[in-house]
Amino acid sequence: MPPDEKSSIEDLKKSLYSRTAPDVRTHRKLRFHDDDSTVQKSWKTIAEEEVPENFHRPTDKQNGSHSMTFFTKLLIGSVIFCIVAVGVGVYLFFNGANLISANNINITINGPVSIPGGAPVSFDIALTNNNSVDLQSVDMAVNFPDGTTDPADSTQVLKKYTQFIGDLRTGDTSRETVKAIMFGEENIQKQIQVALTYSVKGSSAVFTKTKTYDVLINSSPIIVTASSFKEVTSGQEFDMTVNIKSNSNQTLKNILLTSSYPFGFMFMSSNLRPFSSDNTSWKIGDIPSGGERNIIIHGKLQGEDSDSKSFRFSVGAQDSTNLKNIGTGYMSIQQNIIIQKPFVSLGISIDSDNTTADFIGDFGHRHQVTVSWFNNLAVPVTNAVITAHISGNAYDKNSISPGGGYFQSLTDDIIWNQQTTPELARIDAGGSGHIIFSLIPRDLNNGSNQLVNPTISVSANVSGNRSQETQVPEVLSSIASRNIRVSSNISLSGRVVRSTGPFANIGPIPPQAEHETSYTIIWTVDNTSNSVGSAKVTATLPAYVKWLGNVSPSSETLSFDSNSGTVSWNIGSLSDYSNSSLRRREIAFQISLLPGVDLIGQTPILVNQTTLTALDGFTGSQLQSTQNVLLTSFSTDPTFKIADGIVAQ
Repeated sequence: MPPDEKSSIEDLKKSLYSRTAPDVRTHRKLRFHDDDSTVQKSWKTIAEEEVPENFHRPTDKQNGSHSMTFFTKLLIGSVIFCIVAVGVGVYLFFNGANLISANNINITINGPVSIPGGAPVSFDIALTNNNSVDLQSVDMAVNFPDGTTDPADSTQVLKKYTQFIGDLRTGDTSRETVKAIMFGEENIQKQIQVALTYSVKGSSAVFTKTKTYDVLINSSPIIVTASSFKEVTSGQEFDMTVNIKSNSNQTLKNILLTSSYPFGFMFMSSNLRPFSSDNTSWKIGDIPSGGERNIIIHGKLQGEDSDSKSFRFSVGAQDSTNLKNIGTGYMSIQQNIIIQKPFVSLGISIDSDNTTADFIGDFGHRHQVTVSWFNNLAVPVTNAVITAHISGNAYDKNSISPGGGYFQSLTDDIIWNQQTTPELARIDAGGSGHIIFSLIPRDLNNGSNQLVNPTISVSANVSGNRSQETQVPEVLSSIASRNIRVSSNISLSGRVVRSTGPFANIGPIPPQAEHETSYTIIWTVDNTSNSVGSAKVTATLPAYVKWLGNVSPSSETLSFDSNSGTVSWNIGSLSDYSNSSLRRREIAFQISLLPGVDLIGQTPILVNQTTLTALDGFTGSQLQSTQNVLLTSFSTDPTFKIADGIVAQ
């Protein structure tokens, strides 16, 4: 280093680290000089520019001579590495010598693509290993859709078939045949799934390969149809017939019919007893090939006008675990019924009772039945015919008074038409009218066939023609019904005895004034057609009659109120037709008479009027029977003489 430069550096150090160092910066030589420059106020064109003769423009090669940065090189290298890695991976995946792929396992399913429901069917399944390594612990599972059963036993549901294959060497094929019976509705697509699970040597992982196969059910093993009215009126009773017909060449076993009723439907009866307590299933049993079964369901619908009600019926094999349910469904159908307002409203009144509730009638009493009509349409109804059908176990055709109608006693129908009733020839819009007939309920008990819960049913229907805008007649009908429930006949009888009965009586006969004479009172209660409850007998004793307190039998509940002089017999329940000696209710009690002189020459009352009350268990009505006063004339006693009841002096 030259001495002058070294000296300058030393001086600079001193100025940096010493407070008293000389100011070396004052010795710096500044080499500034003035230089004039001209600034252009506008751009010149290339032609206008003055290019020095010694000026050389840089070439593209000179521009690219700069070296790339480190990060640019790193980025380019990373991209190249990724491309190479992906290529190698793809090559190894498709062409690797020792790698396994599910795509190299072929599952081939050969079988029909369309089958009839309920017919046995088989599927040939081939499993081929195209991998370069062997497959170990190969297990095949065939999953069947709902409605599949075992061909060995069609009552057993078949949901899955499994088969252990074992090892499947490279290039080998395993073949299996699977059989089943498939049920379902017509034109329903079913899907079978074959699932293959396997492992490979040196790995604990389990791999899966699946394949599906579609089968069309081209016909149902059972044909189910439902037939009924398309339209009914609210409250109208009707029948719905469900027809079940076998369409299979084999016997269908353990067939069950189930139903789903709409809101407002009331089940009343069916020709086959329901299998379930809610009346929604029927056990049909086995149906041979081509066999047929009919289930007739009787009921009625309640609802608003124009309501559409849907009934759904399903048929299938009975579930082995829940016998009230279908395990394998064969077919389901739906039947719709529309509730319509009746074109002519009918009403039935009995003895001026125009409600729709059951009327409570009495044996031997003539009841007047009035059938009224009203045209609800905006057009006339012509050629109307009203028919009243009478039935029931208390109905006696000999008691019918048909009024102006024609009584067909053979069919128990009374018919009114325009011949018997001219106003039925044409019922104008809003028109109304009525017809009348009468009947008498009878106790037709003949001993061997006892009449229990006696009833008379009156069902009226009207039919006629309605002329629409096109003047094409349309036949219409409407129905109304009413029941008469007949109350049971209860009876009370009483008698006075002296020489007979369970008690020994004392005192003079005929009775004498101011002398006590005892009597036995016997009450007997009988009942006929209906069971009754809350039965009770009450009576009062005159002031001159004394209660002795003797009662027979002692098992009966008899009480005496000394304050009011009331005798009460609480019977309770009475069975129907209790007038036989074994079922009759009877009681005896003892009283005494102490007549005064004012009764001399008279036949005094021993027991005032007696009343029997009870509640009819069938009709719910209050029943009553009375017994007139009992006197000292004990005429039912074999020792009685005419004068024995008159008080002597």
